[in-house]
Amino acid sequence: MSHYEGIVAIRNKDVEHIVNAAANVGDYGHGRKLPKRFAMLVTADIHRSVEQLSHALEYLNEMEALDAGICLGDIQGSNYSENDGTWYSIALKSATLKNTPKPFYTVIGNHDGGNSDKQDVSGTKQQVFDKLIRPNLKYMGLPSLEKTYYSVNFDEYQVTLIVLDDYMVPDDRDENGDFKITRAVECMSQEQLDWLVETLAAVPQDYHVMIARHAYPDSGKITECDWTQASIKGFGGTAPLTYGKSEMVPDVVNAWVNGSILNKDYAPIANTELLPTLKVRADFSARGKGVFIAYLTGHNHVDFLGTSAAYPDQNVVAFPSSANDNWDNLGCDLPRARNTKAEDCLTVFAVDRDSRVFHLVRVGSNFTKTLVNRTYYSVSY
Repeated sequence: MSHYEGIVAIRNKDVEHIVNAAANVGDYGHGRKLPKRFAMLVTADIHRSVEQLSHALEYLNEMEALDAGICLGDIQGSNYSENDGTWYSIALKSATLKNTPKPFYTVIGNHDGGNSDKQDVSGTKQQVFDKLIRPNLKYMGLPSLEKTYYSVNFDEYQVTLIVLDDYMVPDDRDENGDFKITRAVECMSQEQLDWLVETLAAVPQDYHVMIARHAYPDSGKITECDWTQASIKGFGGTAPLTYGKSEMVPDVVNAWVNGSILNKDYAPIANTELLPTLKVRADFSARGKGVFIAYLTGHNHVDFLGTSAAYPDQNVVAFPSSANDNWDNLGCDLPRARNTKAEDCLTVFAVDRDSRVFHLVRVGSNFTKTLVNRTYYSVSY
């Protein structure tokens, strides 16, 4: 396959030089090449749009500048039980037939576990893992994994990716066999919280960290700019919350960034009789200060940039749905048009460690309904 044989690469040729610049790829004359930057292709809320997922995988594996790809949750169309999940594995496998495959990571969203307390609609955490992650570990480049949350070190770039599961709802059931808590509520577990503390403590000293998750870290503050959809007034979301729009993860990240100690308890504000008080006992003082890049999130199906409400130095990037469906793009200001460049909505996320800047480059639909140009944007971290 030639470098530009794929349809997505061909019709996005106009942004190839921008993608390459963000990733520091290219010939600068007399054979000079600068050190490449880490660059990841981001999709979100694919909602079983098989064609758009295939387009993303094609672009990922054809473009030299890209190191990995990720879907930020909501792989399924609506609920866990609607299909056997093999469509996702088939799409990932097909991408390996044409090129040397690059890793493609999976984040679990609210629709992947299901939005119900009924067993025939929603799944346990183990069932979700067995359906959407375990069969695809080889496409993620991970030899083994037992949880829906994990971390990856990109040693060449000294960057660490931490993937969280925002829906760690207990699997407890009532006398009718129904789940006691609806599966789609945002919920942290003590086990994942402890794991996050341990993982951050083990991050190599000079590595910069980004956290991928489906939902936003807290209530947040919007950054008004061309990359933020004008109609967005604040961090939204319709899922019920068990610990509120909790600051527990930003609290942990802040302690890690400052190389400090955090001892704090978080009581549930809903389902109080079913959920424990979570406890953070973290001491990062021996490790010293860390560098945090951003949270990468989906869920709201729109573009916006923001920061944590509690910690303005913690960046949040929300990505629009990569699906090509009227329902999935309801409320999004990016028009989609089949069989054109605007059919797809993908984003390159590149990290310039030296300048402490991350770059966003839109591949696909990059002009809003009011003709705001959303081709590229850069944010300091």
